[in-house]
Amino acid sequence: MYDELMKYEQGFNPDMFLTKVNNIFVLMMNGIMFQNLQSVTSWLNDNMRQKLLTMINDLKHNDLIQMYDELNVKNTYVRKVEILDDRYRIEVEIEARYLDYRLNNTTKQIVSGNSESRVLTINNLVFELKKDHKDLGMVMHCPNCGANIDYNATGYCSFCNQQLPKEDYDWILVDWNEVKR
Repeated sequence: MYDELMKYEQGFNPDMFLTKVNNIFVLMMNGIMFQNLQSVTSWLNDNMRQKLLTMINDLKHNDLIQMYDELNVKNTYVRKVEILDDRYRIEVEIEARYLDYRLNNTTKQIVSGNSESRVLTINNLVFELKKDHKDLGMVMHCPNCGANIDYNATGYCSFCNQQLPKEDYDWILVDWNEVKR
């Protein structure tokens, strides 16, 4: 399935890609739960970031906390690889299990879901990489402040705290939907 992509992206490593996908998924779910997307925001395009912020703002507006306790990625599958005019696209399916419930933020009481048994969910994620992406290893200076590059794990410059525009360098999550079983 990766053969065509590997013709264009010779450094592409399928195992490393799937590990990255799993990590981004866990960061995203934790970001929703803790109502803070900073650890995952550099891996999201603008539409995906807005979709998650809307979810978080709806939770806050309703005085709720979404819980994804005991999160476990069971399986990750690549469903489709596409070579488009200006980018590569990979559609991934993640089977995950977790306790899925909501708490009232004020009382901390469960208002919906089940904190006793895990649900199995199928999560469809779509990642894209620009064909003209830059090699992150070749970037020597922060595009914002000009400091020598030293980005921390969240994708922000350690000096000026500016976010690295990952869409110019790496795979970005552009869509996600969840199907509960």
